[in-house]
Amino acid sequence: MKPIFHFSLACPPLPLTNLLRLGAGQPRFYFESRQSPLAMAGLGLTARQLGAGPARFAALGISTPAIFERLQLLNPQQGLPQPALLAGGGFFGDFLPGEWDSFPAAALLLPRVTLTRQRGQTFLGLNDTAQPDESRPQVEARLRREALSWLEQLSSSFAAEPPLEAAALEESDPAAWQSMLNQAISRIAAGEMQKVVLARVTRARLRFAPSLPDWLDRLGQACPDCFRFLFEFAPGQAFLGATPERLISVRGAEFCAAALAGSIRRGALPAEDETLAQELLASLKDQREHGFVLEQIRAALAPLAESLEFDSQPQVLRLPNIQHLRTRIGGRLRPGVTALEAVQALHPTPAVGGTPGPAAQAFLRRREGFERGWYAAPLGWVNHSGDGDFAVAIRSALLRGEELSLFGGAGIVADSDPRKEWEETGLKMRFLLDVLQEARI
Repeated sequence: MKPIFHFSLACPPLPLTNLLRLGAGQPRFYFESRQSPLAMAGLGLTARQLGAGPARFAALGISTPAIFERLQLLNPQQGLPQPALLAGGGFFGDFLPGEWDSFPAAALLLPRVTLTRQRGQTFLGLNDTAQPDESRPQVEARLRREALSWLEQLSSSFAAEPPLEAAALEESDPAAWQSMLNQAISRIAAGEMQKVVLARVTRARLRFAPSLPDWLDRLGQACPDCFRFLFEFAPGQAFLGATPERLISVRGAEFCAAALAGSIRRGALPAEDETLAQELLASLKDQREHGFVLEQIRAALAPLAESLEFDSQPQVLRLPNIQHLRTRIGGRLRPGVTALEAVQALHPTPAVGGTPGPAAQAFLRRREGFERGWYAAPLGWVNHSGDGDFAVAIRSALLRGEELSLFGGAGIVADSDPRKEWEETGLKMRFLLDVLQEARI
């Protein structure tokens, strides 16, 4: 395999989405949150490794060293970061044919051009192989010239486009939703499942294709702690969103994760907001749903961890239009365990699949009525040490030209109310569309 040469330089503070603005028509990738120690925007692809099947994320972990072994740093200097890879995949190990055809089942990605933020500093990176008969010094000189050109373009001012308005909305069929939910509750009553997370889709036709960088910027303003992401393998076919749910973060031996399940709307005034939060904390249905998630995450991490700690009681996480129960989990991993190994062990948690996992996933595959693709699946980044940060791709949408598919799910347990679950899924989907249209949220 040819070596991949990496050249990087420190930049002034720049919005990472500036790089995405310069890359329309190319593969574009993005992952950012003020919770994460690394944020990245990327254009093009210099290298990728694919995974498929039930062990797809473990396969990516096995492939990670091979990509880093090919990387040669042209200007290794103190303060310049090591390159990182973006990674993600589908909820299931394969896809039904259709709208997700441009997306792999799982992928490890080294973009050709990156703009990253680490430790409060911004860096431009280029990853490329040598051209025929090109020496290493010639590669370095070429990439240095190219980097300076990119930096000049990135420092330009970019005018934001006006908000979009959806020309038409097509909701899921409420009767079909209730029928599916009733089937799930029957299976739960029969003891086949304890919980299943049912999702539905709202389709929106836009008047023209939106500016994805502007949309991501507005999502960052609305929810800066959310993990904003974009994976666009083919022009005009983009998966993006702003999820509040971290799956796991690994830094050395230390890790942190979270159980996120149980929801209620926000109040219009502080007093109403607090009343709703207390109602959520007191809800036996939501506490039970949350407990399933917490227990399975603990069980999945126990074989990988030397120590495991978690909050004694769930806390309320307040987002712009919804509140959730969240329990933080942390500890130390056993020597040699990587972020992608932990992702493989954790996905899917009962927060997005159900419990027991095999029965819930089989029900979803048969009854949900649409292809999840990358919805509710892990995505994030990894580095050469096996560290990484992965979020769960909820609060997300698939854009194909002017056709937008918004996804929203709700945890179903024995005493779920179909009307409330319908409203909850609508609330989750509405957030992305409201931000796109700059509506009040």
